[in-house]
Amino acid sequence: MRAGIWLLVAAITVGTLSDRPRPRQEISLGGYRVLAADFHTHSSTWSDGALTPWGLVLEARHQGLDAIAITGHRQTLDAKWGRWFSERIGGPTVLVGEEIPEIPHHVVAVGIDETVDSALDVAAQIAEIHRQGGIAIAAHPGPMFWNGFMPVMDQLDGTEVCHPAIYEIAEAQGVFEQFAQRTSAAAIGSSDFHGLGRLGLCRTFVFARDTSAPAILDAIRARRTVVFGRGGKAYGDPELIRLAAADGRLPAGARPDYPTSWLDRVSQLLGLVGLVCILKLQRPLNALPGPADK
Repeated sequence: MRAGIWLLVAAITVGTLSDRPRPRQEISLGGYRVLAADFHTHSSTWSDGALTPWGLVLEARHQGLDAIAITGHRQTLDAKWGRWFSERIGGPTVLVGEEIPEIPHHVVAVGIDETVDSALDVAAQIAEIHRQGGIAIAAHPGPMFWNGFMPVMDQLDGTEVCHPAIYEIAEAQGVFEQFAQRTSAAAIGSSDFHGLGRLGLCRTFVFARDTSAPAILDAIRARRTVVFGRGGKAYGDPELIRLAAADGRLPAGARPDYPTSWLDRVSQLLGLVGLVCILKLQRPLNALPGPADK
């Protein structure tokens, strides 16, 4: 038992040492600062995520993101807390957002100050987002949402063409692509992060004038985004896609896999052996007679 416990402790220690942050590069292309961003994340504060707002900020920095939007369901307070924390530690740019999860449409609002009334129809929701100076993004626009978005296709600022669903459901990439082809909205990649998976698994490369929230919002309104989907397929502004492909760093930064090192393998092996040792020792202990058997 003791050996198994020590092996598990060693596995945790080695795993911690091997937990390397993704490189956060300062990239400029075509006269723009290229920012890696995730515009759809959820915290554990009044939403259904697993990390606190400040935990999201730290994880975003760990994943090499330059900007995130914290988009709680029908509220914005956790985003404001996350922004306050990130400003004090020199973390990524945090945009205040909200997910409005109504059927038959889910709208992600980014760059707002106050919550948007979810009882409004979708056109009124988007009008209110724009009134506050924000942008409206169609979240995971599967077929069940198409009819709901139909009246506002020309009012959307962005649409998620890359979402973790594309790595789980074979037809999801094609479905999101079909929706995107019906609107002129900017291509958006978002992780819809709740705690499982990886923050920034799907990310948006924003070609902005600087790293400020207003510059990011302006870039999305101008459709200056590039997103890499399943198999590395690129979406967004054609000229910016060409710049990204020629440079090579953006496709590499968008890879869904995370390279492993020998320390990762050692950690996995130690954890497995430690668990086996504990389970093997448990069997003889369980076979010992209890007080009732004596």
